[in-house]
Parts: sequence; structure tokens; C-alpha cells
Amino acid sequence: MGRLLIAALAAVLTASIAAAPASACYTGLTIIPTAETVGAGQYAIEPQLDGGFPARGADTRIINTQFGFGERVEAGVDYDLSEEAPTRVLLNAKYLLAPDTERAPGLAVGICNIGRDVKSAPYAVATHGMTVVRGHLGVSRIEGANCWFVGMDRALTDRVVVMADYLSGAENFSAVGASYQFSERFGVLAGALFPNTRGEETRFTVHLVFTAPYRHADEE
Repeated sequence: MGRLLIAALAAVLTASIAAAPASACYTGLTIIPTAETVGAGQYAIEPQLDGGFPARGADTRIINTQFGFGERVEAGVDYDLSEEAPTRVLLNAKYLLAPDTERAPGLAVGICNIGRDVKSAPYAVATHGMTVVRGHLGVSRIEGANCWFVGMDRALTDRVVVMADYLSGAENFSAVGASYQFSERFGVLAGALFPNTRGEETRFTVHLVFTAPYRHADEE
């Protein structure tokens, strides 16, 4: 799976949208981060729409951005355009401690949800490619509570990736999603979020992801 397709999987930690401010975007599955970055000299601009099922219009509108600084560092600034958003600007950063190899999983640490009137959320995550799927496992601290998360994804074709993930905690979600890469620079990620607490609202998320290099490899 190439770096540009990974960028198409970049998603907000949308598990917090229904009950708390949205988190800044990082490379990951539908609701969890993964141990990889957007790629050296790459950027992604990602309009996001979220809402409740049955679909009756989006109540969350965010423009996510992500930039790769070398192969190990990424950082982003997101703009929450939703009505009554507690803060409009959110930041994040991730550092890849080690890439995924045949012998050992990739490891990354990061922090997201950096902004006024919100609590930042540090996390650590491991990613490892197996025969059929890639697996992801990690821990985070969200709104002052310790959480764990797990997920997996599989590339069905060069253009299609399916995924499933889970974030612990009564206020959080499990999710299923899929991405389709229309071209080298444009992809779509769509997913459904199922609340961990019975009776809460099931939600949808849609991300339109535009990627491109902001500098050539020989300029790194």
C-alpha cells in the first residue's frame, strides 16, 4: 500500500465528535491512528462531513490538513467549520519511532486535539502487516480517560481498502469503513460509527482526500 493511499486513509478521531470536540487529523483508519506517516514532502487536504443515521444532513464540517516532514514526522492543522464549535483550530503531530518490518511492528507516538478549550490526546500505536491483513493496537488518553484501541485493514485492490476499528470507552465507538482511490491525488473514505453505549446515535463520516507533494524528494 503506497504512501498516497495511506494518505487517503487519513481520518479524524471521529469517535469523539458526537460527545466532544473533533480531534485533529492524523494518518489512520476510520477512528484510530496507525504507525505510519503521510510521507516525506507530501500533504493532504481533506474536507470531512459527519452526521447521524438515518442520514439527515451533516452536523460536523471540518477541513483537515496533514504535512509530512521527512519519513518519520507529520503534523497538521484542522479547521472546524461546524456550528457552535468550541474551538475552530486544532493541531496534531506524530513521530514514527520505527517502521513496520517483517521482524517487528512499526511504532509511533503522537498527540492530537491540541487547541483552546479542549484537552489534548496523547497516544502510542503499533502497526504490523500480516499475511492477510494489517493489525493495529494502541493506547490513548482522551478527555482525561485512559483508552485502548485496536483495528485492522486490508487492501482488496490497488484502489480499494476496507477497515474495521474499535476505541474503548462508553463515549466512544467501533467503526467499519472503506476507501477508494480514484486517482493518484484523490480518494474518498466513508465509514459508519457504532456507539459503545446502547441507545446512542449511530453516525456516518465521509472524507474527500486530496494529496500532492509540496516538495520533491531531492529537496528533502
